[in-house]
Amino acid sequence: PRRFRWRAQIHRVTHAEGPERVAAEWWHAPGNDRDYYRIECEAGHRLWLYRDGPHAPDRPAAWYVHGLFA
Repeated sequence: PRRFRWRAQIHRVTHAEGPERVAAEWWHAPGNDRDYYRIECEAGHRLWLYRDGPHAPDRPAAWYVHGLFA
């Protein structure tokens, strides 16, 4: 990700690591995979973002903040 909206503000990503894919166990029915990224924004916040599902031209992926790093 290059930028994201969090707490009603747009934040520009200055550093990102990932993706780290988290998927359902092989013995369960397939579900949506999540790609997690560790990012740092211009304001100095370090967050864990994930993309829910694949990105497609007709349906952009949804992004969420999963947590903060101290």
